[in-house]
Amino acid sequence: MEDICSLHNLALIEDACQAHGALHHGKRAGSFATGCFSFYPTKNMTTGEGGMITTSNEDIAQQCRLLRNHGQSERYCHTVLGYNARMTEIAAIIGLSQLEHLEAFNQARIRNASFLTGVIKGIDGLLPPRVIPGNRHVFHQYTIRVTPAFKMSRDELKSCLEAGGIGCGVHYPIPIHHQPLFKDLGYQDNLPISEAAAREVLSLPVHPSLTLEDLETIAEALKNA
Repeated sequence: MEDICSLHNLALIEDACQAHGALHHGKRAGSFATGCFSFYPTKNMTTGEGGMITTSNEDIAQQCRLLRNHGQSERYCHTVLGYNARMTEIAAIIGLSQLEHLEAFNQARIRNASFLTGVIKGIDGLLPPRVIPGNRHVFHQYTIRVTPAFKMSRDELKSCLEAGGIGCGVHYPIPIHHQPLFKDLGYQDNLPISEAAAREVLSLPVHPSLTLEDLETIAEALKNA
């Protein structure tokens, strides 16, 4: 991808919104090009809302500064169409505090994910997340696949877990090519791999606040299902 962007003089935008602290062959997410992080409350770290852009390109950095602040190159001088996307100082203080704890948060997520993977590998029809060798997954989501080999559908398993007080979610139930906007843009109707993923994915709790008792409850519910 970097080669393609270099060849055509394009800016490479890196979606790192759920990858705070993740690594690809020792290099941090957000450092490959122009990285975009989200600080929404459910992310690995938060400021309550908002996000952050990372880049080593001064031209892109300056353009982003213009876009976030009404397009102002100086006060009351608007050189481009911009927006009001400035982070408050209060939100920044929260983010700085969260940043100090990010590594501990991520280590907890990794431990919780490892526990769940050990359980799920022993259950026919359930597939744990795939971690590519050389990468460090920080598990913003812990998303499994409920395949046809499992004895109930994804939605049935979701209902079963929720009935036992275990929160879980589907990320995401409608594939992009079925969204009204993209259908209007002419995306093809039949993408079987995307459609299968949308039918099968289920995100289980993995957040740092889980206790060992919580994890064992999730494991027992999966085994019973």
